[in-house]
Amino acid sequence: MSVRPASAKSGKKYFETFYVGAEGTQYFIKPLSLDSDESGEELLVDVTFRYKDEVRDSAIVNFSVIGREIYKAIESLRIMNDGVSISDTHPELIFNERKNDEFVSRFATKLPLGKVKELFENDEWQFQLYTDKGTITFEPTGKASKAINVLNEKVFVIM
Repeated sequence: MSVRPASAKSGKKYFETFYVGAEGTQYFIKPLSLDSDESGEELLVDVTFRYKDEVRDSAIVNFSVIGREIYKAIESLRIMNDGVSISDTHPELIFNERKNDEFVSRFATKLPLGKVKELFENDEWQFQLYTDKGTITFEPTGKASKAINVLNEKVFVIM
């Protein structure tokens, strides 16, 4: 059974909500697209977390790097804007697959929900991946910037 709050209707193309009983509501932020000018690669990032009446847990952040390189490991990542910087070492590789002439390298990590909330307060993200091939910086596309702002107004504002 899932129950969608009325506020989810206007932003439903950016997120989904699911009632999970005593644990409150589970939120799924649909993939946001970020691009790297230097490598020509695309990064898709989605976020899943639970919230009831206070911020007290972590968010699962999944991301896929799409491009001509295959990534079997990420040494560390940093996501930042003017207000916050979040770092993590060794995100977990979920899978690698080939799609036509590109590779999809999918990773997952857990980050503090309070910091993720702060991240959504400003859409000028830099998502940096540190790999054995160097550092890659991704920034939101115009559509992703719009989505970040809507998500802040519809989801993160309630926390």
